Amino acid sequence: MKQFKYIIATALLSVLSVSCVDLDYTEVTTNDEDWIYKSPLYGIQQLVTSVYARTPNGIDKNYEGGSGSTLAAATDEAECALSNSSVHRFYNGGWSPNNAFSYTWENSYKAIAEANNFLEKLDKIDLSGYANNNDYEAMKNKFELFEYEVRFLRAYFYFELVRTYGDVPFTLKTLTNAEANQMSRTPALSVMDWIVDEMDAIAEYLPITYTTELNPEVGRATRLMCLALKARTSLYKASPLFNASNDAEWWLAAARANHDVIKYAAQWGVKLDDYSKIWGSANGDGVEIIWASKQGSLNSWELYNYPIGVENGQGGMCPTQTLVDMYEYNDESGQTFGERYAGADINISQDKPYDGLDPRFGMTVVKNGDAWPNYNTSPIETFEGGLNAAPLLNATPTGYYLKKYCDGNVNISTNDATTTPHAWVMMRLGEFYLNYAEAVYHYYGSAEAAGEFDLSANGAINALRDRSDVQMPHWSGNPSNWLARYQRERFVELAFEDHRFWDVRRWKCGSELAAIKIAKIQKNAAGDVVLTRTQEARSWEDKYYFFPIPFSEINKNPNLKQNSGWGTNNQQ
Repeated sequence: MKQFKYIIATALLSVLSVSCVDLDYTEVTTNDEDWIYKSPLYGIQQLVTSVYARTPNGIDKNYEGGSGSTLAAATDEAECALSNSSVHRFYNGGWSPNNAFSYTWENSYKAIAEANNFLEKLDKIDLSGYANNNDYEAMKNKFELFEYEVRFLRAYFYFELVRTYGDVPFTLKTLTNAEANQMSRTPALSVMDWIVDEMDAIAEYLPITYTTELNPEVGRATRLMCLALKARTSLYKASPLFNASNDAEWWLAAARANHDVIKYAAQWGVKLDDYSKIWGSANGDGVEIIWASKQGSLNSWELYNYPIGVENGQGGMCPTQTLVDMYEYNDESGQTFGERYAGADINISQDKPYDGLDPRFGMTVVKNGDAWPNYNTSPIETFEGGLNAAPLLNATPTGYYLKKYCDGNVNISTNDATTTPHAWVMMRLGEFYLNYAEAVYHYYGSAEAAGEFDLSANGAINALRDRSDVQMPHWSGNPSNWLARYQRERFVELAFEDHRFWDVRRWKCGSELAAIKIAKIQKNAAGDVVLTRTQEARSWEDKYYFFPIPFSEINKNPNLKQNSGWGTNNQQ
């Protein structure tokens, strides 16, 4: 490990003003050097905190750069009830290099610039002024971890860039303006390989947990987070969007990396938990959580997503009938809602189609007749003319409202408003069971084969379905539709966790987003509630597999070159 002396304080801090230069990934500012030099305990920590602070999350800091709809509403998971939300641009023709959803580009390169600048000056950190403190050794240990924490974060931001843009400019040093404006794009596979190698290089230096560290903050990089980032990156590399030749060895590498997450998680106290504990006031400390971004006590998520008709509720992201159709019945039939009730019209009052569905449905979706949120004394009415339905402004356009990630104990009424702690799940163990199942199936061509591992693809799926509050029937055998069923299971398990947007891209099945199914719910003459399936067309073009590079960046550096289909300038 590096020995620290002192630091010359030139790094970009998100909490201070930024002096703009030609490219976002070279923006640098000069902080108060005296303050940091005289107080490294606080100043240096602030530099590291600055990089952490740029980590995106769906609650507070997403592709829009603020609160609002997440990427779920840009897929067939959800429709955003608010017509003024920018999420609609993803599929209504409003997306272009001049309107590019540039948050990931700008935020990631600012974080990388901060990280590079910090890492270049590691050997100048001086803690000698604290040598007589009782906790001096613990303090030194903490500062020695900063190098590896920042390297993890830098790799994470490069992963964000690669899955968003494909080939991207890549640098591990602070650049001058002239250098920055001459950079070309590094192949995505090369960046992915670097991420994997970087995680292998630093994992052993990071702790399993920070509970024994000085002032143990939550959300700091751990050894398991390194394994998880390596595993997620390996899966993306093996997927069709990046693995054009379907190299089987890439699938094997992904299976090994994701199996390592499962294996070491068990040794280090991370395990699958109840599905309902993935959200709620204590979710950031859940035993399944590998990495969560804690946001403190708030009610903004509930304000945005509680139903219209609940005081101050805005409607928010409304689950689609497409999602509802994916849930299986818990009766060994293997049938889904969409298969059992394939007709256009369903008499909800008579047929009771929601009875016996996968319990994850009830923990994710609010349907007509539900008691929601917990303090609401009137059942939710999503039929036309109902308390929470059209013609009310911003009422659900799909027939459903969102429950997942909402804390039903949060009251958003004007006179009785409450808040609870919220955390956005960045990585949880359930994802890596799914990742492993996908990779090992692709490598062995069998859902029952474990090969060099101790777990088959079916076994990994069954571990998720064995949760105490899920208890869905086990999978067995090798049906011809196994992969489609797996994709459906992933859709259900990870709903509203911002995976679906990226999954359809890495699988190169984006055409599935060209239409969504929605439910029009009405009462008939007999007073029965009837669901009528309708389909809503959306725009999909293959150029959507990668984001356009913002025109402002292309204009400054023509060497970047635009992604395919987006033109060479500001044209779509």
